[in-house]
Amino acid sequence: MTEDSEPDTPERKHWKHLHAEIVATEICCGCSACVVACPHHVIEMENFDPVMQDLTLGLDNCVHGEKSCSLCAMACLRLDPDYDTIESLLFGRRRKHPSEPWGISREMWLAQAAGGGVPGGQDGGVVTALLAWMLEQGEIEGACVSKPMQDKPWLDEPVIATSADELIEAAGSRYTYCSTPLALKQAAERKMKAVAMVGVSCEATAIREMGAQGIKRWSRMVKFNAGLMCNETFQYEPFIFEIVKGRYGIDLDRIKKINVKGDVFVTLDDSTDVVIPLDECKPYANAWCHHCPDFAAEHADISFGGLGMSGWTMCVVRSEYGQDLWNRAVSAGVVVTRAAEEEPVALKVLDALAKKQRRRVGPMESHASGRWSSNRVLERVRAEYLASGGDGAGDE
Repeated sequence: MTEDSEPDTPERKHWKHLHAEIVATEICCGCSACVVACPHHVIEMENFDPVMQDLTLGLDNCVHGEKSCSLCAMACLRLDPDYDTIESLLFGRRRKHPSEPWGISREMWLAQAAGGGVPGGQDGGVVTALLAWMLEQGEIEGACVSKPMQDKPWLDEPVIATSADELIEAAGSRYTYCSTPLALKQAAERKMKAVAMVGVSCEATAIREMGAQGIKRWSRMVKFNAGLMCNETFQYEPFIFEIVKGRYGIDLDRIKKINVKGDVFVTLDDSTDVVIPLDECKPYANAWCHHCPDFAAEHADISFGGLGMSGWTMCVVRSEYGQDLWNRAVSAGVVVTRAAEEEPVALKVLDALAKKQRRRVGPMESHASGRWSSNRVLERVRAEYLASGGDGAGDE
């Protein structure tokens, strides 16, 4: 650059960069935020990868991106996400590292749905109970959830639930991935203005990234962001058919629940459990999960996780709206609560998994600020990493 020339400005990123840096490198988590945000409807999800449908410039470029559009790249929580803005808007500050390993929170409670739980619900059935109550109160018009597909047992599809019965049909966890934010498009087609979004950690952050980037058509639709704590999800075919059905001979029609509590517990229709060692399933974890720094869904309004407990859910109240909603739900008798400190083992699990998951992200990854919340520290760690020739991930 000469003395009289203009300073260099970063190239505006669009699909070309998103594909090269995130999709092609298998860092993409399949959250579908880019598909939702695309105003030209030229990106679709195929086998949990976003795929360009307009082949004018090939699979790895976009004619709209080369002109001016960059919404898909802006929505991506892996491509230079703006954690500073996300957390400033949500909490008024960044997460303190390392004193807040599972993110910023206001309160923590153990809870279960009043009346003994929800049929088919996971752990305490709290999420289903809250959503049903919100629908009844008119606070939301629908909830974006994952529901088992009719033709593929134990594989989910995104749907918009508008009744308690539909929520119960979707209740529980399958531990195979679902691009749940796609249900926002269903909500838009039905002209809904206020919905809940129930998603794992990456999906909770995807909604916030759209908000941080000013993609308001979708972010402002989400009234309640319910985050599900998540360590990893499994590839559908090998997990369900090679291990559950093949290796252990389990009739898929007899399964009532799958839960991970140290090992994988498959509950059958006679209430017995088949226990599968987690180590047998780990080779079939989705590769993108190994780039996720967030176990505890830290950008949700409220985060929910079983943490090895039975019949109770750990609820981490995070945002101002989440606090208000929680207080009203407790006062209305929607959930029964206990102090989080009554389950010290669960708290230790939360702490251990949150800290371990932070370390999945390397300093040179584009979403490294999800691990190092201080930009100054991240810059130092990156410099040390480069100076060492890429040996190690740097100090926390």
